[in-house]
Amino acid sequence: MDKTIAGEEIKKPVDPENLTEGEKKHIPVIEAPEKVNSGEPFEVTVTVGSIPHVMDEKHYIEWIELYLHNKLMGRKELVPAPGEKASATFRIEAEDALIAVKEIETCRMHGVNICGNCGKKSVDTSLHALERCNVHGVWEAYRKIEVISGDGEEDKKCV
Repeated sequence: MDKTIAGEEIKKPVDPENLTEGEKKHIPVIEAPEKVNSGEPFEVTVTVGSIPHVMDEKHYIEWIELYLHNKLMGRKELVPAPGEKASATFRIEAEDALIAVKEIETCRMHGVNICGNCGKKSVDTSLHALERCNVHGVWEAYRKIEVISGDGEEDKKCV
């Protein structure tokens, strides 16, 4: 079953290795660090399309949303602005609770990754971006991100 938002189908690439020109103009591009520490703010920039999407009066991006592990982290409403780029920068923070949730989802016995040097836990999760084009509908993209716990032994260095 395809995903929907407000009754509208969420579009994704048919073949991620061979994007069509329309997909290149609509699929959100997520720029973010590969690894972040829980409890520390970081920036994520979402730009609509690897080929810039137009922002004309009759054809433009209405909004961009960003999720971290299915939790809405921010939404930016956009307006037509010829020559402007359809993008949004969000300053977000991964909570330590995310590691506990992911630990339960992953495996109650084996849990999450634990560093043998510093004792910190880490989980792989995803950033999820949605955007809505007033002509072509809602599009999505995902990007993996590793969240490292602030818990662990303070005097040990992770190498």
